[in-house]
Amino acid sequence: MMFGVKVSRFFATTVALCLVVAIASSAGACVGKTLVIGSKGTAQQDILAEMLSILIVERTGTTVKVVKFDSTATIHDALLKADLDMYIEYTGVGQVEVLQKAALADPAALYQTVKATYNQDLNLVWLKPLGFNASDIGKGDFPAEPAPVVRKDTLKKFPALARLINKLGGAISVEAMHDLEQQVSEKSPRDVARQFLKAGRFI
Repeated sequence: MMFGVKVSRFFATTVALCLVVAIASSAGACVGKTLVIGSKGTAQQDILAEMLSILIVERTGTTVKVVKFDSTATIHDALLKADLDMYIEYTGVGQVEVLQKAALADPAALYQTVKATYNQDLNLVWLKPLGFNASDIGKGDFPAEPAPVVRKDTLKKFPALARLINKLGGAISVEAMHDLEQQVSEKSPRDVARQFLKAGRFI
């Protein structure tokens, strides 16, 4: 009888310990790893890269490094080589400059096309567009919606990353982005990004 009680207590303690370990592992899944975010070096790119960086650091405790590149070709190549984990790309740029395909006028169709092709051919994932159209950044007048592009293996290492970043989906209007870019003349991109995230209660 006494033996059975001891076994029951041992079993209960073991189960409780396992649950604690599982919860701790889930909560700290991103802690202790370094994530690298790229920027093409424009004011807009710097703000958006810092926005991703701050959001990830504040919400997960992950160490994040922002690295600047001088062109679409170099930053895309770095992503393919795993020299960085993600960067903000524009749908029109991805379609025309990276994939070397014909421009598409419909924003929704364009996003779905680049998303599917990147996923199938490049093992890269397009997350939700951030909300504004930056058609002046791409070639011609076709749509150019910015969205985070992430390596698939990065999403495996950081399982909570996609859901976290997708909270920014549709959150930045054209007017808001214009205002953020104007603020860079007086503040650093990081300070501007942090203020936006706090105002929107993302952090």
